[in-house]
Amino acid sequence: MIKLMQLEIKKFKIIRNLKGVIIANLIIFAVLVMTVFASKVDNEIPFKSWNDAFLVIGVFVRITFSIFAAVLISKIIIGEYKNKTINVLFTYPISRKKIMLAKLVLILIFAFTSMIISNIFLGFSLFILNTFMNFIQEPLNMNILLPNLINSAVYSLIFAFISLIPVYVGIIRKSGSSTIVTEIIIVSLLNNGNKGHTLSNIIIIPIIFAIIGVVSSYLSIKDIEKVDVINF
Repeated sequence: MIKLMQLEIKKFKIIRNLKGVIIANLIIFAVLVMTVFASKVDNEIPFKSWNDAFLVIGVFVRITFSIFAAVLISKIIIGEYKNKTINVLFTYPISRKKIMLAKLVLILIFAFTSMIISNIFLGFSLFILNTFMNFIQEPLNMNILLPNLINSAVYSLIFAFISLIPVYVGIIRKSGSSTIVTEIIIVSLLNNGNKGHTLSNIIIIPIIFAIIGVVSSYLSIKDIEKVDVINF
C-alpha cells in the first residue's frame, strides 16, 4: 500500500501541491488581516473571543482544502479514467481494489494533514498579529487552546472523509468538473451560516456526511475488478 502511494506521489507530483497549500494559507491569512483592519476602521470587534477566531479559521480551512481534495480526486482518479492511463495501471499484477484504495488513502491523508497544518499555522499567525494589534482582549491560555486543537483535529478528520463523497459522483458522471462542483455544494451546505452557526456545528451532521464519504468510496471500488474501464 505504501509503495503504491509513493508511486502515486511521484507520478502526479503531489509534492507540488504543497505550493498551492502555502498560497491558500497566505490568502486566507490576508483575508483575516483585512477583516481585522476593516473592523478597526469601523470601530467594530472582529472576533469577540479566541473561540470565535478559531471557528472562523476552521470554516475557511475546511472549505478550502475540501475543494483541494476534490481537485486531487479529479486529477489522480477521474483523470486517469478519462485519459485511459488507468488501463496500463490495471495491467500490473496488483489488485485493482488495492490500487484504488491507495489513491483514496492518499487523498484522505492529504486533506487531513493540510487542514491540521493550516489550522495551526493560521491560528499561530493570528496570535502573532494580535500581539501587535490587540483586537482580541481575551488572553490565550491552555484552557482555550487545547479544546480548540482537539476540535480542529476532529473536524479535520471528519471533513477529510467528507471530501471523498465526490469520488462516486465523478466516476458515475465521468467528469472531473462534476467532482469539484459536488464538493463545493457539500462544503457550502455544511459551512454556510450566520455568526458561526452552521450545520457543521451540529457534530452529528458532518459525521453522517463522513459516513457517506466512506460509503461513496466503497461503492467506487467494490466492483472495480469487473468493470471494463475501456468504455469509461
